[in-house]
Amino acid sequence: MTKRSLVLASSVALLALLAAGCGGASSDSESTSTAAPPPVTPATVRLPAARVQFGSYATAPLLSADTPPYAGAPPPHSLDGVRIVRSIRETVGKPGVSAVLAKQGFAVVPSDLLLFHNAYEGNVYDGWPVFVTTDVAYHEWHLVFDKILRDAEQKVLLPKLETLARELVAAARAQTAETAGSGAEDAALRAEQLFQVAAAELGLPVKLGPLAEKEKALIDAHDSTEVSPIVGSRIDYSLFTPRGHYTRSAALTRYFKAMSVLGQSAFCLPGTKDCPGVEPARIGILASRLLVADPQLVGLWRDLYEPTAFLIGLADDYTPLEVAAAAKKALPKGLEDATAFAEDATVEKLLDRLARSRPIRIDPERAAVRVMGSRFVIDSFVLDQLLAPNVNGRLTPSALDLAAAFGSEFAYKALEQEGGTDYPNYDTQLEAMRKLIEARPAKEWGSTVYDAWLHALEPMFARHGKAFPDFMRSEAWTAKDHQTAFGSYAELKHDSILYAKQSFAEGGDSGVPARRNWVEPDPVAFARLAAVADLMRQGLDERGLLTNAQAKLLRDVIALDRFLERIARDELAGKAISKQDNDRLTYLGGELEALWWRTADLKPSPQAFPTNNAQDALIADISSSPKGVLEVATGRIDRIYVLVPDDDGTFQVAVGGVYSYYEFTTPPGERLTDEAWRAKLAAGQAPERPAWEEAFLAH
Repeated sequence: MTKRSLVLASSVALLALLAAGCGGASSDSESTSTAAPPPVTPATVRLPAARVQFGSYATAPLLSADTPPYAGAPPPHSLDGVRIVRSIRETVGKPGVSAVLAKQGFAVVPSDLLLFHNAYEGNVYDGWPVFVTTDVAYHEWHLVFDKILRDAEQKVLLPKLETLARELVAAARAQTAETAGSGAEDAALRAEQLFQVAAAELGLPVKLGPLAEKEKALIDAHDSTEVSPIVGSRIDYSLFTPRGHYTRSAALTRYFKAMSVLGQSAFCLPGTKDCPGVEPARIGILASRLLVADPQLVGLWRDLYEPTAFLIGLADDYTPLEVAAAAKKALPKGLEDATAFAEDATVEKLLDRLARSRPIRIDPERAAVRVMGSRFVIDSFVLDQLLAPNVNGRLTPSALDLAAAFGSEFAYKALEQEGGTDYPNYDTQLEAMRKLIEARPAKEWGSTVYDAWLHALEPMFARHGKAFPDFMRSEAWTAKDHQTAFGSYAELKHDSILYAKQSFAEGGDSGVPARRNWVEPDPVAFARLAAVADLMRQGLDERGLLTNAQAKLLRDVIALDRFLERIARDELAGKAISKQDNDRLTYLGGELEALWWRTADLKPSPQAFPTNNAQDALIADISSSPKGVLEVATGRIDRIYVLVPDDDGTFQVAVGGVYSYYEFTTPPGERLTDEAWRAKLAAGQAPERPAWEEAFLAH
């Protein structure tokens, strides 16, 4: 058996995982007339089946119709007799706030808090009861996930990427020499120069060829859509803009740019949209060939790919290992002879086999081979299915589309009011998406940490029935819940922006009498967040990627979510809270601040303290079109005031913090970083918040 055959044989398990995760299977039917996969339609669309689990996942079902009704006291219809501590009377007493609070039992007041835990500090001295929102739990999960991911990227994945890039350049140089004088030489040279660019973006010493110099200049400018000097097809170079957490350090920026070279450089299949012919795919095949030929390179590729597949998802585009598998079936010698790919017929035969192995699901009109492909994520798939060409003429989606696909009628009505449903086949496509999400087994939401996070948002999209207090059964609270979900969704997209494929502390004793603290009584949200964190803990631990500090961080956030879940379930059942639990909620601000320090890249000291640069506001672009880039963002932390029962039979006003959420488009090529977005907030240049938020905002 040859060296290359051994490598391909050792990759069988991963190839099986790829096929299972992407829901496709190899076909032996006759070749189609083009290498492009058939279009995805509502009749044929399927979500990938998660036949391979990366870790166990125990989720919590939504509260059913037969859940016992809320057992707490009925709410008052005015503020008469309601306990309002002196420190918040001025705010609560404003006509716009008091009227909303009396009418719907809660009010959200725009604030200027920079950090979430700031909303839970001051209560010890000022005496107001705490209302712990689901927003807090979602946000703390984001802090933990993002910290562990960026630590892994800097300390584990970046060194492996540097080794891979260095070895790919050397292997590509040898392949160029091997093809000298043949019709495959130019494609081999272009593949070599692509890897030169990746190495250069990592800061490795490498001499760039003339095409590599031009490519790197476009990547570093990252402000336009151009024909790639190396690949030959059009690339949106704004996707190379370092953003998300990748602006936090030079090491993360280097990692982002090099991974983007390997992930955003799409070797399009002939017959797909805007593809100039067979040449890009020829380059992709030769780039794949030199990687799979070396066991060390395959090992490094898998070391980078597999952990991120567990966290985010499997590649939607065709990977080098899939190219090798297709070549083995389609060609007598597989990928052994580089010069054989000088012939277009040989390239097309391989591509026909590749295209029939499984469908590309997000933007299938641009099916491609990528060295480190962008990952399939369900939300991007849903948004893509609700845009042109699947919905004629619709170019810009909304996070409301995702909520509507999860079954939210509130989201659908909000879209309707904005004109987002005014397209002939929108409703047909949306119904197909709803059926797909509804039919997905609960365990498959645990196929990746990303999916489990999305699943944890579902309680925010569900209508609250009789099991919940009156204030949570209103249209206004439904709007607030959607903002909570979208705030967390913005954090999810921010944290995963490199990988996910787009659709085109102080406490004290004040002597103030104790007040009954509350947790937002939505236990399923807290339970599902605990399940996400536990899935991540298991998966990383099994891969040897979890440090002791990270393991403790995950255990602590799981314990916090379980604590909040327990309190929330007791509240729904009308059970009293213990003094010990109440005390923990009183001092929760300090606990949240401690988590913030543990997930920040600072060490607590007199010289290290939060400044205006330390903000929870963030931004992520989630979709692109000729009209612009859709951005979702969180801003300042708002205050929420809620009427909740006290233990002595009266009501009181409790205080907490919630996200503020923004959704808007920016011009093509102008993707915003966290720093640019925060500057806009500071300058008062933030766009208007979505109209549907007015249902719960008080001024």
